[in-house]
Amino acid sequence: TIHKQWYQRRVRGDLSAYNLLWYNGVLYFIDLSQAILIDHPSALTYLYRDCTTMYNYFHSRELKNLLDPKKMFCHVSGYDFKYFDEPSFITQIEHLQRKEVHEFKHGNASTDYAFETSFNEALAITSESEDEEEEEDDGDDEPLE
Repeated sequence: TIHKQWYQRRVRGDLSAYNLLWYNGVLYFIDLSQAILIDHPSALTYLYRDCTTMYNYFHSRELKNLLDPKKMFCHVSGYDFKYFDEPSFITQIEHLQRKEVHEFKHGNASTDYAFETSFNEALAITSESEDEEEEEDDGDDEPLE
């Protein structure tokens, strides 16, 4: 299945087998430059498309014990939709997306995830850069007069 930790932040939207790398028993996602944050208005639709694409790819190669795309979506996203026929499932995804966009636009969302994520990532990069600069400083500089 698509890795849950990665989904907590981003969705690829056009995931294919060419975006996966299996190395030493670990699945890596590669070529993620086009990934979107999960607060994008269509993120859940894109996630479901990714689940469907992955299922179709591995199913065509006769892998066993695959979750179908709807169950994979629920597993990865943490949502538990009750209806598993295709039209009802897609309707639930669209309804949830509209609700989340409405809450975000009207200030009822619990957090501004995109801002918070980007801000924290920028802080981490800045902190790493400052740490590297301090390591390079050998302390032999003369004070300016």
